Amino acid sequence: MLLKISLIVAVLASIGTLVVSQMQVAGKITEQKQTLEQTQTQLSASRDAESKAKKDAQVARTEATKLSKELDTTKDSLAQATSRAKTQEERANRNETDLNDTRAKLTDAQRDLSAWQALGIPVDQVRAHLAELVKANEAVTALNDEKKVMVRKINSLKDRLAVYEVDQDRPPDLPPGLKGKVVAVDPKWDFVVLDIGGNQGLVPRGELLVNRDGKLVAKLRVVSVDADHSIANVLPQWSQGQVMAGDMVFH
Repeated sequence: MLLKISLIVAVLASIGTLVVSQMQVAGKITEQKQTLEQTQTQLSASRDAESKAKKDAQVARTEATKLSKELDTTKDSLAQATSRAKTQEERANRNETDLNDTRAKLTDAQRDLSAWQALGIPVDQVRAHLAELVKANEAVTALNDEKKVMVRKINSLKDRLAVYEVDQDRPPDLPPGLKGKVVAVDPKWDFVVLDIGGNQGLVPRGELLVNRDGKLVAKLRVVSVDADHSIANVLPQWSQGQVMAGDMVFH
């Protein structure tokens, strides 16, 4: 009998323990469900916040791109406006300069007109005098050209007469201060081409010195003369170096 009672007590104790365990497990399950629900709620809120943040970031990037384009457009507009303003300023300065020049010319013209009016000379007479002055200048130019031709002929005759003179080695006289430049050189035949000729008073057999950087290079003797250029030989006994194009010659 005692054994049955012990067994019943043991079974009841086990059932009580099992009930207590079930109650504890049920509490923990409920607590875990609540924790899970809270976690899911927080996760959903986090996802919503993340989605909203992404949308806000996209909107911000779009706005930044738009502002950047507007800034570039504004910079271009500013540069164009600055360029136009500079052009307008330069044009205004030129117009002001032209206006001042025109005013100065007008003042000079008024002064000249007053002077002519003070002389009491009619305009037609002034025009006639100016026409005569132009003709006189043209005549002077023609006489100067004729003079150059005559000088060349005289120099040529002098050179031809010098052949019959006793002192044939004496070079003919050349104009004082005569200067020129070597424009071409033929080292094989030792002759050079000069940029001066009969128009400058050069004559055949005339002698010139060659200078480079203040140093004597050689001496030349003219063998052929044209109006504006000539040909000369290099005198070997005077050669101090190779004559080159660009060297200066003088008498």
